[in-house]
Amino acid sequence: MKYFTLVLTENELQQLKNAYKNHLRDLNIEHVSFSAVHNNVEIIGYNSGKLMLRGEDISKEIKLVKKILNRKDYEAIGSDEVGTGDVFGPITVCAAYVSISDIEFLESLNVRDSKSVTDKYIIENAPMIAKKLTHSLIILSPEKYNKLIDEGYNLNKIKAHLHNQALISLMAKLESKNEIPVIVDQFCQPQLYFNYLKDEMLVYRDITFITKAENVHLSVAAAAIIARYAFLYSLQKYGKKIGISLVKGASKNADIQINEIHQKFGQQTLFKLVKKNFKNVTKLNL
Repeated sequence: MKYFTLVLTENELQQLKNAYKNHLRDLNIEHVSFSAVHNNVEIIGYNSGKLMLRGEDISKEIKLVKKILNRKDYEAIGSDEVGTGDVFGPITVCAAYVSISDIEFLESLNVRDSKSVTDKYIIENAPMIAKKLTHSLIILSPEKYNKLIDEGYNLNKIKAHLHNQALISLMAKLESKNEIPVIVDQFCQPQLYFNYLKDEMLVYRDITFITKAENVHLSVAAAAIIARYAFLYSLQKYGKKIGISLVKGASKNADIQINEIHQKFGQQTLFKLVKKNFKNVTKLNL
């Protein structure tokens, strides 16, 4: 069984509902706008704007949906980051180039917002995506992150430098790609982004900043999946060094682990594993 998801506007949702009016099913589920079956593919439109296709062969239906919505595929470069909400582990940033011919491959894997997929999906699919796409991956260790914090950087300044580095590195791998749109998942205003980079000699400037950009183009979603795989791999590697499976996020479970690691190994080891400006760490007054 294959799955494919897409994020729609309210008008697009109604447009599809009208298009499939002769194939509708009455599910009578509160959060479902419509459900239909066409060419042995189940089509479910949710009130949230999410569309899901489910079936053994969904490639033709994906093309039909795009035709109905007048959505045309285009190549793009996407850049996204992972790890900024996790007290343990690095920040990883990936910039990835997706050609028109890559889109069908990514759709066949149901590439979508990395926050909506499981770690199992990431581990199974990210290596294939990374092998298929030309990309640049930057991994900033907690130790280097803490050094930048000590130098007066804030999180957004760090992210701006990492995205810029990833984009410049990717462009060096590509030939004649200056006309391709570059999409960065927006985390601050563009003027502020470039202000963070004012002292850099090389700055990539032709960028479109979009919030929730993973829903806008598959290049951003694919980049986020590669970045998340690198984050998970690094987190596991750090944990193995001390014999503890490190938790994601910044919950009370992270507080417990921080205390445990500090007591067993001391501050020096702890600061190689955590982002020390997180409240989980600062409240300990180390």
